[in-house]
Amino acid sequence: MKKMLMLFVLLSSLVFASNYKYEITPTIGGVLPEGNLDLNDQLTYGLRFGINVDSIFDQVEFGIDRSDNVDYDNSAKSTDITRYFVNLIKSYPLKDKLSLYSLIGLGYENLSTDAKDNDDSGFFNYGLGLKYAVNDNFSLRAEVRHAIKFDHGDNNLFYTVGFVIPFGKKAEPMAAPAPAPKPVVIGDDDNDGVNNNMDNCPQTKVGVKVDANGCELDSDNDGILDSHDKCPQTKAGVEVDANGCAINIDSDHDGVVDSQDLCPNTPAGNVVDSDGCVKVIRLHVTFATNKADISQAFMTQIKKVADFMKINQDYKVILEGNTDSTGSKKYNQQLSLMRANAVSDALEGLGVNPDKITTKGLGESNPIATNKTKEGRAQNRRVDAKFIK
Repeated sequence: MKKMLMLFVLLSSLVFASNYKYEITPTIGGVLPEGNLDLNDQLTYGLRFGINVDSIFDQVEFGIDRSDNVDYDNSAKSTDITRYFVNLIKSYPLKDKLSLYSLIGLGYENLSTDAKDNDDSGFFNYGLGLKYAVNDNFSLRAEVRHAIKFDHGDNNLFYTVGFVIPFGKKAEPMAAPAPAPKPVVIGDDDNDGVNNNMDNCPQTKVGVKVDANGCELDSDNDGILDSHDKCPQTKAGVEVDANGCAINIDSDHDGVVDSQDLCPNTPAGNVVDSDGCVKVIRLHVTFATNKADISQAFMTQIKKVADFMKINQDYKVILEGNTDSTGSKKYNQQLSLMRANAVSDALEGLGVNPDKITTKGLGESNPIATNKTKEGRAQNRRVDAKFIK
């Protein structure tokens, strides 16, 4: 017993000097040996030294148990038994202060007197225990272990109780570094990407492009800012109006000057309206669903196109057939071309040279009204005419 107390004092001093968290657990209990060992039940006392770890297990524990003057059955002999072991422990919290734990490990049993086939031997053990934290510095522990010796497969059952004393210095928390001085934030009030201290135009409208000074761009240098310039690529030196468009210049030669041309890049040869956009005549020729037949009621509109073509011999006409969204896209493509060809046949019948007629099928891709209503679908089943020189 005196030797065990000296070991306890030694381990305690090591723990106080450590930077890790440890546990010391003195224990006392009993051992129930297997009958064929011919040993009496034993009183055992011991000491455990646990190291808390961060892994799949919570603790590695080293232990020593001692049983003194254990009598052999029907013999005058007795023996002292010392058992050394190391276990891996896993905890399972049950309540705030109570936890269940399991253990598994290996050990070695040393007998001072061998008799009746009892020899020194290694052993494997496993077990369960309960741990109750009385306070932060003291816990109670009860445990049952089953040990199987490598020699003959002999069994011992251990039941022990103990008190747990945690030790070990906790690492002192590092002092928080002094907060870095807050950087001086220079705002960008108009969100144009140029900070206020560099912005010569601090109230630029959202979304406009600006130069390095935060001022709106005039990309073609015509004196009209880009956000107001309807002709943003005017050539250098050309006189422009308030919209940034050249005065009395007709860049696309469609007969509408740039300052009034809403479609400034119309391909040459197209007939345009007063806004400079390609002139499209809605023939108001509509069709029944899935049909390409022209009703006699629409011949008046077709005749107007025929009369225009006869008078203006230098023009050609492009007939664009359309459908609603009923049916598949492939079918609608074919149907729209059939409708354009039907109007083409009608124009030829009215004396228009077929060489001046081109037909296209646009299918359902170019609606002028919603396809969700009966009326809208009726408007989309149509043929339009475009004129080119």
